[in-house]
Amino acid sequence: MGYRPEIDDDGDIYFWYQMKAIYVLTNDKDDYVSIMLPQFYDIDEGQEALVMTVCNKLTREMKMIKVFVDQTFKSVTGTCEFFYSSEEIFEQNMARTLEVFGVLRTLFRLKKKELES
Repeated sequence: MGYRPEIDDDGDIYFWYQMKAIYVLTNDKDDYVSIMLPQFYDIDEGQEALVMTVCNKLTREMKMIKVFVDQTFKSVTGTCEFFYSSEEIFEQNMARTLEVFGVLRTLFRLKKKELES
């Protein structure tokens, strides 16, 4: 797809997309992959409940994406997980995931603003 993937110290595959690191987490057991956009939004103190509400709403509305608060309650991460049966299916799902990740930060901010009103 034209990206320059690298492998980090943990053995995860990552590459840069729209100035953000995208991680591809795989396993050796099956054709299952988890694509991750880590820490795309920092949570301000006192905003934890609002941010968790936004994450819940986006996860329900976007069938392919899961949006969640990390364990420290300091940032928000997005993932897309899927099985694939061929390289073509993987490439199609990966392209769609990257399109969604490309707008996820904007959608998150818009949904947060909407809920603050």
